[in-house]
Amino acid sequence: MATFERMLSEGIQPDTVTWNTLIDCHCKSGHHKRAEELFEEMHQSGCAPCATTYNIMINSFGEQQRWVEVKGLLGKMQAQGLLPNIVTYTTLIDIYGKSGRFNDAIECLEVMKSAGLKPSPTMYNALINAYAQRGLSEQALNAFRVMRADGLKPSLLALNSLINAFGEDRRDAEAFSVLQYMKENDLKPDVVTYTTLMKTLIRVDKFYKVPAVYEEMILSRCTPDRKARAMLRNHDLGWPSCNGIQPQGRSCSRVWEERDLPHPLNKHENS
Repeated sequence: MATFERMLSEGIQPDTVTWNTLIDCHCKSGHHKRAEELFEEMHQSGCAPCATTYNIMINSFGEQQRWVEVKGLLGKMQAQGLLPNIVTYTTLIDIYGKSGRFNDAIECLEVMKSAGLKPSPTMYNALINAYAQRGLSEQALNAFRVMRADGLKPSLLALNSLINAFGEDRRDAEAFSVLQYMKENDLKPDVVTYTTLMKTLIRVDKFYKVPAVYEEMILSRCTPDRKARAMLRNHDLGWPSCNGIQPQGRSCSRVWEERDLPHPLNKHENS
């Protein structure tokens, strides 16, 4: 702010990039009130906000759950002749999803498509993760299927979120089907994948299957993090036997395969 004040005192007028940088910094540091004041000062200075400015402020109002102001900014943006872009819609879907306003998030997707804009993987990642955080596994799965139907390749982030959604909903077989999908589509599971699967098994009291997941994580050259080690230690899992059968050496994907269930991720074409 000192540099900004010096600019003004020396008669140097900030441009759009300067205003955007300043407003964004205040938003990211949680100073939303000051960011809003700067946004008004930008207007008053005669410097017209650009789409980036509006996107920053939409995200700020969304984080504060000020939904009337969010819609108001969209109206002002369009009145200024600026059309919402991919970043605008991604921001809206993210803030709506995080707040559980899923109908608004879906509406944004539909409006964007009707405007001829193609959804990005980031949008679906945000939506799937939002569903996952609330344990809405069926909705997360539907978003995943729509993503594939739109011709987008799911990212590791989206698939890990889907595993988490199934885990939160105590659907361990489906969680492991996502691991199988990763392997069939040349996506390398990471430490988040394996720790989320371990958490899923612990949630459904299948402690004896956790060591196989931990072992595969090591064999796949993923370094177990503190969370994975803590899960083993806190639940005293060790390498127990189950009905006399030791779990070592079994691929953890067999946890899903042994259930002999249809693969839920491959039903999008007819759904």
